[in-house]
Amino acid sequence: MAGTRTQAHVLVLGEKSVAKEIRLNALEQCNPSFQAFGLWAHPRDKAVGYTTPEYWIDYARLLERGLFDNFFLADVYGFPDVYEGRADAAIRNGSQAPSLDPAVIVPIMAAATSNLCFTMTGSCSYEHPYSFARRISTLDHMTRGRLGWNIVTSYLKSGAIAMGRDALMEHDTRYEMAEEFLEGVYRLWQESWAHGALVKDKASRIYADPSQIAAVEVKGEYHSFRAIGATEPSPQRVPVLFQAGGSERGRRFAATHTEGVYLNGTKPEMVAAQVAKTRALAEEAGRDPSGIKFFTGVSIFVDETEALAQARYAEYKQYTSLEGLISMMSGAMGIDLSQYPLDEPITYQENDANRSALSAFTRNNSWTLRQVLDEKALCGSNVAIIGNAEQVADEMIRWMDTADIDGFNVARIVAHETFENFIDLVVPELQKRGRYKTAYAGGTFREKLSGSGAFIADDHPAAKYRR
Repeated sequence: MAGTRTQAHVLVLGEKSVAKEIRLNALEQCNPSFQAFGLWAHPRDKAVGYTTPEYWIDYARLLERGLFDNFFLADVYGFPDVYEGRADAAIRNGSQAPSLDPAVIVPIMAAATSNLCFTMTGSCSYEHPYSFARRISTLDHMTRGRLGWNIVTSYLKSGAIAMGRDALMEHDTRYEMAEEFLEGVYRLWQESWAHGALVKDKASRIYADPSQIAAVEVKGEYHSFRAIGATEPSPQRVPVLFQAGGSERGRRFAATHTEGVYLNGTKPEMVAAQVAKTRALAEEAGRDPSGIKFFTGVSIFVDETEALAQARYAEYKQYTSLEGLISMMSGAMGIDLSQYPLDEPITYQENDANRSALSAFTRNNSWTLRQVLDEKALCGSNVAIIGNAEQVADEMIRWMDTADIDGFNVARIVAHETFENFIDLVVPELQKRGRYKTAYAGGTFREKLSGSGAFIADDHPAAKYRR
């Protein structure tokens, strides 16, 4: 769609009014095809190299050149195997399968950059609080405080079976598990080591003061352990917390725990309603609603002219895999779409899969399978923006101002061409309009995101565990 110029909303700071700055995350998953299914086969695409460190190093340096805020790495346990009752379609098309572990990739990219931040997806359903807290603290050290955590509860039945479960746990129960999991990691990060525990005095030969370090004990329904936090406190102690659940239970969870929310919608007014609901729930939970940042997913097709951008979109579409798209959607929604007639609207079926994905294509829009195949093959659950740099900037600003969001998750379509084009064409246009930064500021991820300190806000649930 081509955008139209709109009047920017402003933030009032004392006597001075400034336009709201756009924040940008790169949306990615460690596999051949994530949102644009089949595009790994495009002649200019480099995703077949995703198993090499050079691929991720080049990727991260490119994003830092474009002053991107965050490299968001989605992840999932299991393969999409709902379509036709098996994983063949996903495997054949590299459709979110196979996948690498983002925890291994993040430090490689961090070592090659200085300012770009990284958000790693981690599951509360299959991790243990002690080992996970240790891994996250280690990554926060290795990134020098540039780490975020995308909190997920995992929705694939194949993932549950792979992790030794008999079946996928009930949707809301997974969130109850996540609440208990968070208490465990919060206490390990915040409570175990007091602020003055680290001495590091060579003269006295005291590295840390044991009187200021204590074991934490958690006795819950899903997790029970007693342990001293395995690592000394990291630069942020608690990573920046993100979540993408769009169900009612997921929204309450996000309002209580997160500092950033990833959401999707085909219209800015629809996203604005989601933002307003989450902000209201945050206020009910005793938090400052302005402390939560919101990001919506976009897939951008830009060129020197609108005609060239449309031609680029058409060229890319020749390489799409409809089978790959439907296999992913079937897995995400928990519905075998091979059973659906092309022109019958997909209906909401209560299950324990990804309810935000299910709602997006049923309750909110009533999509038919033909519409999905025609409009979503290149962008998945994201909104497609097609045009020249000015048109893309217009549309991004319209979404910012109408949806009351803080920025975008920009998805890879062709690696690394998507971001090269965006950085060379759209970033300068946004900067010219005063809607995008011209240099990095701040140190840790939290400082860059909130403009405050490195540690989590006082109104956050994790703050009550500080020693």
